[in-house]
Amino acid sequence: MIRQYIQQALFHLRENPVITWVSVVGTALAICMIMVVVITIRVRVADCEPEVNRSRSLYVSNMSYRQKGDTSGNSANASMSVQTGRECFKPLTTAERVTLVSQIDRVRVSLPAGAKTAADLIETDEDFWHVFRFRFLDGAPFTEADFQSGLPRAVLCASVARKLFGRTDIAGEHIRLNQVDYRVSGVVADVSTLADDCYGQVWIPYTSGQSESMSWGHNLMGNMKAVILARDRADFPAIRRECEQLRQKYNDGLGELEVFYRGQPDARFAHLYRAWYEEPDVQGVVLRYAAVFLILLVVPAINLSSMTHSRMRKRMAEIGVRKAFGATSAELVNQVFVENLLLTLAAGLLGLLLSFGATYLLEGFLFGGSGTAFYKGEISLSAGTLLSPWVFLAALAFCLVLNLLSAMLPAWRASRMNITDAINQRD
Repeated sequence: MIRQYIQQALFHLRENPVITWVSVVGTALAICMIMVVVITIRVRVADCEPEVNRSRSLYVSNMSYRQKGDTSGNSANASMSVQTGRECFKPLTTAERVTLVSQIDRVRVSLPAGAKTAADLIETDEDFWHVFRFRFLDGAPFTEADFQSGLPRAVLCASVARKLFGRTDIAGEHIRLNQVDYRVSGVVADVSTLADDCYGQVWIPYTSGQSESMSWGHNLMGNMKAVILARDRADFPAIRRECEQLRQKYNDGLGELEVFYRGQPDARFAHLYRAWYEEPDVQGVVLRYAAVFLILLVVPAINLSSMTHSRMRKRMAEIGVRKAFGATSAELVNQVFVENLLLTLAAGLLGLLLSFGATYLLEGFLFGGSGTAFYKGEISLSAGTLLSPWVFLAALAFCLVLNLLSAMLPAWRASRMNITDAINQRD
């Protein structure tokens, strides 16, 4: 019976090729647009290598300081210094790990023999390699002993290693970073610029770099940010409370000044939409995305449902004839269901393929920006970041329900009508 339904459905779909293709392409484009929007959010928010702990991480990307008791709104705003990070975040006991990460710096990487290239440099600490998960191709990260001793150790990405040495098995070799000698401790796979909280091409201990000396504003401000890894998302409130306690303790020793974080630490979504020192309107962002999804789904779906409804009205005579030859109401409704199911499944598959193609073709437009334009590395998208099965199935189900309602209601009414009225197409 199912096979017969499918054969009949394919016959009717071929019988009206224009309406069929308009329905398929329209539904596919609606699903494609939804998926492209979801992918652009997903690659920034979802856990993916090396930022595999985004869902249980908190971020402090910048901070402010002012005179104590100043209510005028005047403040200085920038990233934190190493001192502030060490005093206010590294002592956290409610967190699993805390790492301090510098802003990206462009450096010259060279060999004594003469090979050289430019690379994006990050200064950080030993906890960085626990908060983020890199795929090491050779060697290992610099150790806590290396960090505490301020030893000149470096981790390179694969592309920089190949430019300098022609290979990636270079642990123990020596390079120069802006003419300073460093020993390579390990080599990792290249990191996408979309991993903006750990992206780099060279990573060194900040105890061997310039970050400790790069401070201003009474040594409160600098070029560091803090990434706090919780044991569980349920620990976020406790971590925020302890951050506030450490901030107050720090401020007690600052005399007339005080530091504050403007609502930070942020969870991943808020961190993504924080604009410098302004607190993000997370609720407003969510509502705007909801409105976009609603428009992208409802408007095409209503148009397609209208076309499907019109097609079913033209088939009322056929339904009447089939009923005259003994077809039951259930058989008529099941036939319409199978026909629209095939239509929506074909449209869904096409929409999914179109969304992948559009994301790759438009990756510079979708993911490039003034921030990533500075980076030497490249945008890369994995299948895991592209595929969001639950969102795809939800969009597909939404289109299927609207199409089925627009087709099955007329079919059900026709199956209940007098045979003569159905054949004569009288309501």
